[in-house]
Amino acid sequence: MSGPARWLAAAQLAGSVGAGLYLAGAPVYFLRAGDLTVGQVGAGLSAAALAGIAASVPAGRLADRYGARRMSVVFVLLQALFVLLLLAADRFWLFVPLVALVAVAEQSWDVSRDGMIAAAVTGSDRVRVSAYLRSVFNAGFALGTLAAGLVLAVDSRAAYLGMLAAVAACWVAVAGLYLLLPAWPRPAPTDGARERVRPLADLPYLLVAQVSCLTRIGETILLVGLPLWIVSATDAPRPLAAWLTGINTVLVVLLQVRVSRAGDTIPSAARLQRFAFLLLAAACPVAALTGRLPAAAAIAVLVLVAVLLTFAELGGETARWTMQFGLAPERAQARYAGVFRLGQAVPAVAGPALVTGLTGGLGAAGWLVLALIPLAGAALSGPVVAWARRTRPEPAPS
Repeated sequence: MSGPARWLAAAQLAGSVGAGLYLAGAPVYFLRAGDLTVGQVGAGLSAAALAGIAASVPAGRLADRYGARRMSVVFVLLQALFVLLLLAADRFWLFVPLVALVAVAEQSWDVSRDGMIAAAVTGSDRVRVSAYLRSVFNAGFALGTLAAGLVLAVDSRAAYLGMLAAVAACWVAVAGLYLLLPAWPRPAPTDGARERVRPLADLPYLLVAQVSCLTRIGETILLVGLPLWIVSATDAPRPLAAWLTGINTVLVVLLQVRVSRAGDTIPSAARLQRFAFLLLAAACPVAALTGRLPAAAAIAVLVLVAVLLTFAELGGETARWTMQFGLAPERAQARYAGVFRLGQAVPAVAGPALVTGLTGGLGAAGWLVLALIPLAGAALSGPVVAWARRTRPEPAPS
């Protein structure tokens, strides 16, 4: 790994510990320390997710205009500030805008970080660095969630306040590490393309983003669908849901970089993406079988489902990075990264309701219906990517 990539990894570790602390511990803090209900917390977090996705496009414009490193520092410091302001969020009307500001800053930071990756390395190295950073993120996130578990065990206001302060400290440390990176110059525009970069008008790229991000429904199945299915429809022990998440985390940490080598060009990424969709489709009917199995057999089959979902995640994320970087013009990597994140809207917003509605409402038949979504993704992937490649003003990597 190059020097900048190592600093990016160090920052990723610090940031992911903070993210694990925040996402695992903050919702309970809002319930325990604030005058909020479960429904209010859920509604606020959903609104925050939508606000974050909406912020990705202007964040990309800012990163391209003022520099990805500079804006990454600004966004992560704003995120730390907004987390500290959450200490005063004891009413719903305060909680919603503040938690939305945290999500906006987080998503903006994510977009500008992709801009830094694009500036620090070139070509297929961007995919490998992204894979390495994701492995680091999963390791750090696991540490953060473990630390949050200790806070939840103590269950005192002082512990929750200390947790939010620690989250902010992690993110301030990220900003400090980013300042050790060089301020990369913006790529010069090619002749005749000085002001023609309009990612929102790039329909083929938008469709690639939407199809690529559909693989993320696998994460919703793993984190939402399977736990509810285990509790309501199988004889497997309830803690199995947490064990499956642990298996997923370990496999991502160990294998994401290796899998990234299989999809570091647009054609290979398209093939890997189709394979990821087929793995997702296969996992659904296999999960449906567990409702009729004895406990021991259900455990074994559910572990298999988690492995299928994890390998779909590994392949899907690799393909997503390759498409995002490889189909975007060099001088507008951050802007295109912001637009690419619009593809997350459907799996992030509709995914939980779709997964729980089908599997909870229709039972085993719902899993079969759910499998149609990744099958549709597999069918669309090739034609959409081919269209995007044909319409690039700059040759896409082959």
